[in-house]
Amino acid sequence: MTPSASPRSDVEPVRVTVRVRRNIEDAFDLFTRDIGAWWLLDKASFGGDRAFELHMEPFVGGRFFERYVDGEEHTGGRILRWEPPTLVAYTWQHDDWSAPTDVEVRFVEEEPSLTRVELEHRAWERLGPVAERMRDMYNNGWPTVITCYASYARAA
Repeated sequence: MTPSASPRSDVEPVRVTVRVRRNIEDAFDLFTRDIGAWWLLDKASFGGDRAFELHMEPFVGGRFFERYVDGEEHTGGRILRWEPPTLVAYTWQHDDWSAPTDVEVRFVEEEPSLTRVELEHRAWERLGPVAERMRDMYNNGWPTVITCYASYARAA
């Protein structure tokens, strides 16, 4: 009798860090309040061509959601922690996934007008057999997304 392969219990998180020349309060606000201004809806959205706006409601239990051109809304996650100006954490769940993953974004003041932003996307093991593949896809996507945020923070 051969032992059955057990599902992997831990998949390495995706981690991306960027520094922005903003005080910590501005860095947090630009990431959360202005997420619809800098996010790449044309490349990273739940609705594809239908995507029009992206929002993050500023409270625990709030939605991370897209509004489509026809007014329909799609919730991609829920706010788990809302601790301005140092932390926001939310679930992330694609329609094809069996469970949500977690995204945590920390804001660390390095100088009065320099903030390190650390994004970690984890809990991939909840996705079962597709966990590694999804993690690899997001490992390629998050650097582009966070670079857009940093560019927006520079220009804002």
